[in-house]
Amino acid sequence: MINVLLSTTTVVSLASLVLSDPVLRYKLGSCNSLEPVYVEENWQYPGGGDVTMEDTDLQLLDDPKKSRGRNPPFSIQIGFDQYRRNREYTIRLETEEYFDSFMLHARAKDRPDGNATLVGWFVTIPTIAMDLHCLGKRKSSVADKGRPVKLGNMTFTWRAPPTDYGPIKFVASIVQGKEYTVLETRQVTFNAFPVSIRGCGREMSCFRQCSTSPTCPPDESTYMVVMTLTPNKKNVIISLGGIVEDDEEYVAVGFGDDKQHLHSVDISVCYREGENIQLGHYLVEDKMGPPYLHRSPLVLTGSDMDPRTNFIWCQFRRPIMPITMWDLDLSQPLFHFYFHGEKNMSRIELPEMDHIWNSKMRRNFSEITNDIQFSGRASTSIIPSPLGVCLLTMAAVMVIWA
Repeated sequence: MINVLLSTTTVVSLASLVLSDPVLRYKLGSCNSLEPVYVEENWQYPGGGDVTMEDTDLQLLDDPKKSRGRNPPFSIQIGFDQYRRNREYTIRLETEEYFDSFMLHARAKDRPDGNATLVGWFVTIPTIAMDLHCLGKRKSSVADKGRPVKLGNMTFTWRAPPTDYGPIKFVASIVQGKEYTVLETRQVTFNAFPVSIRGCGREMSCFRQCSTSPTCPPDESTYMVVMTLTPNKKNVIISLGGIVEDDEEYVAVGFGDDKQHLHSVDISVCYREGENIQLGHYLVEDKMGPPYLHRSPLVLTGSDMDPRTNFIWCQFRRPIMPITMWDLDLSQPLFHFYFHGEKNMSRIELPEMDHIWNSKMRRNFSEITNDIQFSGRASTSIIPSPLGVCLLTMAAVMVIWA
């Protein structure tokens, strides 16, 4: 009698392990091709999942079929045309019909070897999804966990990389039944602002004002200047930026020989006119008088405004050696001045002297510097050689009263 019961139980147990047809899911092998792979799954007990398939079984299956439909019921929705360094963005996967499985990531131009270039990483994902570390890049892709459920609309938070990858696209592969569909967004271009500080103190001179930490990133600064020489060293490229709330404010950088009275200081001014960014050139007679419009115009070569923070940028060039009689000779050592101020139509007003930060010492543009103003205090380092870079790395940040 006992043997009969055991046999009956064995038959029932074996019957319960009967598997259905393989299903299509996304694994690490899908990262490049976006092609799903067949897996066998058993959900007849809690926590079930993949069942290992033999290679001979896989060979009997046809390759996954890619849909050729022109109007798929799925789409990737993004609300931006440019991405900025280290910024977070919302990505939505929207559908008119349920689907079975998916993979999503951001791609730049393929590598020379033909492999995909995956960009950024996912910060938040739905609970039914999981991170995939595709092509060795952590959290670069997202896929469903492989559950016996119908999938619908989903929202993700993606973080942009700290470097420029050029134009990118968000790409998804979606399984519905026995077919899969590949979707992609329009191109999203790179916005060079805020300017990277990666080369500050080594390849370019930088100044920024920080209120959150002594070495705040550009996104947390309230004012920033980056200056770099062109390869032929005939021009300096200046990127000037800061928080400007409305048309009645500006940010400026100045050069001159008089730190005490600001006599004949040459200043470049970045300001707003509605949604447009403008660049002005002024001369300060002295600290008691208003700045006057300069006869030598400056040409804006790049600009930007971040509507989230009201941080504006002006990028322009200035010749090191004077081209006209109106140009300042920037080959000579000069004090550098950094400040915010108020503006009334075309007239700008200088702030009080204790709100104008200066370089303390005369400099020329062959010196590579990295200055930080933090909560009323300035941290300054001048790096004229590779030895200086090494010493800066080994030394603690020196903080002195401005």
